[in-house]
Amino acid sequence: MKVYKLENQYWSLKIYQDEENIFKYELKSHLTNEIYADEDYHYRIVTSSKRGSRYAYILNANSEYNAKKLVSRNVYNDGKEILIVEGKFEGTEIRITQKFILKKESRWLDEFITITNHGKKKTKLGFINLGFKKALFRQFSGWNDHLDEYSLTSIPTRRFYRYGDDRKKESYSANELVFGAWVDVSEDMPGFCDEGWLWGNSKGGLLTCNYNPSQMEYSRFFRSPNKLPGRGVEDVYIIFGGIFLYEGNPESVTSLAPQESYSFGASRYAVYIGDYKEGYYLYRNHLDEKGHKFKEDYDPPVHWNELYNLGWVSEKTGFFVEGIDFELYTLEQLYEEAKLAKDIGAECLYVDPGWNTALGSEIWNKDRFGPLKEFSDTIHNKYGLKLALHLMMNFEGKDAPDEWYLISKKGVKVACDPYINLYSLCANEHWIKEKTQRILELAKEGIDFFMFDFTDLSTFMVDNIGCFNKDHGHEVPMRRQTHAENIFMVIQNVKKKYPHILIEAHDRGVKPRHPLYFQHNLPHSFDENWGFECMWNPMQDIISGRAIQLFEYNLAYSIPLYLHINENSDHISMLQFWYFASLARHLGIGGLNDKASLKYKALKNAMTLYQKIKPFLTRGRFFGISQDIHLHVNESEMNGVITAYNLSSRDKKVEIQIDEVKFGLEVKTLEIYNGVNQKISTLELTQNSKNIIQFEVEIPPLSPIIGVFKN
Repeated sequence: MKVYKLENQYWSLKIYQDEENIFKYELKSHLTNEIYADEDYHYRIVTSSKRGSRYAYILNANSEYNAKKLVSRNVYNDGKEILIVEGKFEGTEIRITQKFILKKESRWLDEFITITNHGKKKTKLGFINLGFKKALFRQFSGWNDHLDEYSLTSIPTRRFYRYGDDRKKESYSANELVFGAWVDVSEDMPGFCDEGWLWGNSKGGLLTCNYNPSQMEYSRFFRSPNKLPGRGVEDVYIIFGGIFLYEGNPESVTSLAPQESYSFGASRYAVYIGDYKEGYYLYRNHLDEKGHKFKEDYDPPVHWNELYNLGWVSEKTGFFVEGIDFELYTLEQLYEEAKLAKDIGAECLYVDPGWNTALGSEIWNKDRFGPLKEFSDTIHNKYGLKLALHLMMNFEGKDAPDEWYLISKKGVKVACDPYINLYSLCANEHWIKEKTQRILELAKEGIDFFMFDFTDLSTFMVDNIGCFNKDHGHEVPMRRQTHAENIFMVIQNVKKKYPHILIEAHDRGVKPRHPLYFQHNLPHSFDENWGFECMWNPMQDIISGRAIQLFEYNLAYSIPLYLHINENSDHISMLQFWYFASLARHLGIGGLNDKASLKYKALKNAMTLYQKIKPFLTRGRFFGISQDIHLHVNESEMNGVITAYNLSSRDKKVEIQIDEVKFGLEVKTLEIYNGVNQKISTLELTQNSKNIIQFEVEIPPLSPIIGVFKN
């Protein structure tokens, strides 16, 4: 028996090879003393000789029936920190190089896989499933290693993702993973891939994730049945880590020319101790180390969004106004919004759709608003505000070159969304050049912020397939990867010339949604992600629980979220304002215009307090004491701000416990305010023997409290 291994204080990876070349990969944590894998590593691919630009392997219960296995394998150590596996798949010229790296002091085991076509012909890959393997449930002996006590949680959000998508579950029990639906693979749980997974029990568990900032790669955690003799009997295994081709992604590996290779990003493994939040914090640390966080000088201005008062061109009526026909806003109305922004304490006027000659044209409508330079100077100098513009990648059609249109397989222009009346873009080289030039023309007039929105590739009506026009200079059809790269290229072109401009980039419009760190921290990249569209009725998003995804995102990410909210839907207590002020590092507001109203005055008072504590909320380290108790820590000053929310209809007394050592605090007092900047009390804080600060607050119904820690 040969044994190849890597080991440090956190991990032990051993590959056993017996005399008959039977292999077993054992992955054991020294922190939890758990063995997370102990079967042979799962190596399966499916190749195709079918003609056409793409080959998609149908994923179903028999998806591995014709899969190729690894028929030769060479394992060896390259020093003390690297273990290499080289092999060849049966009946193909596809070879694999697999490198495991475990550094001496690292809690992360990293895995890197390269696939190479050593043949003389192009090879298409429609299915790739490579990963660690462990028995979950055996038909005749039951649960393996008490894994019935485990559950599976996705990263970076659990139940909700995007605005309208609901997985209906926050996590998946081991019992649910065992079930396999022979009728439809979509009924398998979890049934999707994500950025990472937590597999653990009440004490902690395994974090596994995939990382590639330039290609769309995903992490999967799936069941794998092993049919036994007779009907209706099977053992169930779990496969995780490694590589999985998810809905054809990454596309760059699906077709390999002779001697061409594709190197995947890292597959990473670490162990967390505690509940899911501790696993999310560990994932956030991993991304922070890769540079996915806000910049040193990050200080986002509070936006005032005119849309909530003035509406936008694709609405038939103004927001929350019944029976009044919509009118496109005027220059005078924009200046009135600037006055409101200045009075309320905002720092930037954000102008949503309607400023351009047509949606997505990115040409300032000087016939309606005069020269952009004059408007920008007025906003900056007269009102003391910065200026932000909304951009659309998909477009209305006016002022659009022919090369901008995505052409379907039938040769017709594709509408992105008939309701909004936009065409789908073809993000080709012509589009990049012209779009860049138009945005730079805007930028030179003193724009401080751009939102890149409406990035969707194609539409649900044509199965989200890219452009088929052979004259556009791209592969046919255009790949999702190309679409995303070319939109990003425009962002880079703007950032390269105007690095001071803040840019929020909606995801690049592909399905499945790419990892939220995708393309961030590459040269001349964007600054912020979008806050999952919780902008229309933010109060309902809070009460329904849909806004919890922002909470979970902040546990897992330091890349700032940008979100504007309609304060017309807020409670007089400013519950909505403070909830999103805690979760969106870059906040926009709007929707009020009656300075004499109680709600306007409440918002103005809330903004006064917000400005006093803004650095904690925009740059502090976020911790979730619970879903309704948020902590923001200034790590250098060892103080912070805590916010708590009562979402119920009754008064609530809330006991809060803070571990000073865990959260990096050294504080003596806590000043408590309500949501409209009225000071409630000052608490003297003391520690118990376990460094725990404990105090109680009483919160009225549908209200926040804000606590400011003092050293």
